Amino acid sequence: MRACLCALVGLTAMLMGAAACAGDRPYLITSSAAAEEDDDGVWSIESAASKLGSRRGLELQAEYAFNPTQALQLELGHGRGASGQASDSSAGLQYRQLFKHIARDGWGWGLVLAAELDKSGSAAWRAGSTALTLPVSIQWAGPASLLHANLGVVWPRGERRQCLASLAASHDLGHRTHLFAEVARQGDQRLLHGGVRHWLRREKLALDFSLQRRRGAGESERGVVVGLGWYDL
Repeated sequence: MRACLCALVGLTAMLMGAAACAGDRPYLITSSAAAEEDDDGVWSIESAASKLGSRRGLELQAEYAFNPTQALQLELGHGRGASGQASDSSAGLQYRQLFKHIARDGWGWGLVLAAELDKSGSAAWRAGSTALTLPVSIQWAGPASLLHANLGVVWPRGERRQCLASLAASHDLGHRTHLFAEVARQGDQRLLHGGVRHWLRREKLALDFSLQRRRGAGESERGVVVGLGWYDL
């Protein structure tokens, strides 16, 4: 199984080129500090198709959890704007280290280090941004409902460093369905995002649908995201 997943990640990288450093699904930017007690030597695969204004994108994230508090994630993606615009690709690598078990203490925190490469059209791959983030997660209204807060610093290529802040929450509605919402800001860019996640197979296979709105540089764009994730592989 692990060999097949590694092959899938490699094939996707070759076909798609590869996603900018992203958050933990179903979120777009926010990282979680909620350690799963049974995450020892397991994989998860998350995919998403998105539309934002005239831009369409495909993303894939593959994460390997060494244990409940340490995980490594590869993020691949490809996007294209309006007709005539060059496509762009990115590849990101993210390492997460947590320092508390939320199941035992009711809250958790950690550090996330991420770096990416990107390319536009037929240009060569270049070093992209790097980021260091402090995630905090808290249980509320039961263990299945979580609140997440992130504070971080992003160093975009060729630009001054930017502060990153986000707040996200999920709430268990029962019947294997969760509502989730997220607000975030990085530099002058702002994000509003929210939707619903339904577990087609509890803790194994999840389907997400959400709406997003991004504002920055005097512009505002809206879009949708549809995701599918496989867990505990």
